[in-house]
Amino acid sequence: MIESLFSNLQGTIVFAIFLGILISVHEWGHFITAKKCGVRVDEFAIGFGPTLYSKVYNGTNYMLKLLPLGGFVRMAGDERSKCKGAKDEFFSKTVGQRALIIFNGPLINFVLAYVCFVFLFMLGMQVDEAKVGGLIKGDPAHTAGLMINDTILEIDSKKIYGWSKLKINIANSNKDTIQFKVLRDGKILEKQIQPKVEERSNLFGQIREVRTIGVSPYSNVVGFVEKEGPADLAEIKEGDRIVEVNQVGVNDWITLHENITQSATENIELKIERDDQILTKTVVAKKREVEDKGEKKVLHFIAVGPTTDLVTYKFNFLTSLKMSYDEIADITVMTCKAVYWMLTGSMAARDGVGGPVMIFSVVKTAAEMGLNHFIYILGLVSASLAIFNLMPVIPLDGGHLFLLAIEKVRGKELPAKIEELISYTGLVAIIALALFIFYIDFDRIGLFESIGNLIKKVN
Repeated sequence: MIESLFSNLQGTIVFAIFLGILISVHEWGHFITAKKCGVRVDEFAIGFGPTLYSKVYNGTNYMLKLLPLGGFVRMAGDERSKCKGAKDEFFSKTVGQRALIIFNGPLINFVLAYVCFVFLFMLGMQVDEAKVGGLIKGDPAHTAGLMINDTILEIDSKKIYGWSKLKINIANSNKDTIQFKVLRDGKILEKQIQPKVEERSNLFGQIREVRTIGVSPYSNVVGFVEKEGPADLAEIKEGDRIVEVNQVGVNDWITLHENITQSATENIELKIERDDQILTKTVVAKKREVEDKGEKKVLHFIAVGPTTDLVTYKFNFLTSLKMSYDEIADITVMTCKAVYWMLTGSMAARDGVGGPVMIFSVVKTAAEMGLNHFIYILGLVSASLAIFNLMPVIPLDGGHLFLLAIEKVRGKELPAKIEELISYTGLVAIIALALFIFYIDFDRIGLFESIGNLIKKVN
């Protein structure tokens, strides 16, 4: 009990530092640009609610508030109705200057993400090794002669750093035949493999067509069991080798995972090898409903993870600059796709968004795993925050930029009533989104289910 409280206290402190960095950097982007453009900044605040600390310096009141879930920069004349036309007021500046002040908040978040990734690649990026842990019989890799424990060094003369880059390079290749260079027992071999196209569930639970060769970095050995999860309750242990799922043989994590998630029943029978013994366990899986192309599907999970072979890659400064750019580009594309899929209804919103509760859990876990993981999550969330802030909805920065774009095209600002209506509508939408995200977060941790069970006990 005490250990749990101490762990959560540490997690809360780390989370506050994490949010403080993100918010301070974002608001500093607005602040420093406003100063450079000659706008007087009256207040610079980190957080909301009661003020914990404040200090006036060079005409600006710097404040630290209780709730670290945001921040703001209050500039002189930043409301059109209150602008008196003084040179140091926000609305006295040109459209271009105002747009620059607004845009540089998200821009600095991108810069922070870039710096995080550069530092991470130079410090050392720990990833799953591009080593074959499982092969699907009859698939391209197996047919071409790849073997368990082969390490993939290159694809079409491009060096491979970790399993995720291997998957990306296979998916992005448009050739009928891909040239592989692999390391086997100290010898370098070359293999030509023709990938196949099949439907797979992506990061967001959607079924998409992907190019694959039928390999996995993970064998069928359990490397992680979530405490009090379905597998733990069924006495599945780390080191167990799962050889059958509902009487279907499995020899790699891909097949194992698919058979579990697509099980017709929540009672899943597993046959495992442990200490030269064959044991049979029945696991009562958790259910999760996902939506794909308007069709609802139920997937099953037993809260286990595979064993992983981790390797650390370090790069020089110039290489790190290039790889960091690629990383941010990948994050930007992935985030924009997720937003598009949610808006068009091809993906359930609950599968693509996470709020403070989810971020707290991710940050806490990353901090426990080490500095490298914390830096990566900081960069990832900073880039995602920048993209979110650029959405054309008031009160987000993108919404204000949208209004400025209209003003630039028209040659004058919108009528006050129309601008107020747009602002009010955007604010209502953001509040509704925030409430929805909190609902998803609380539902994920089982809060509503716990309240329901408590009410049943009372009654």
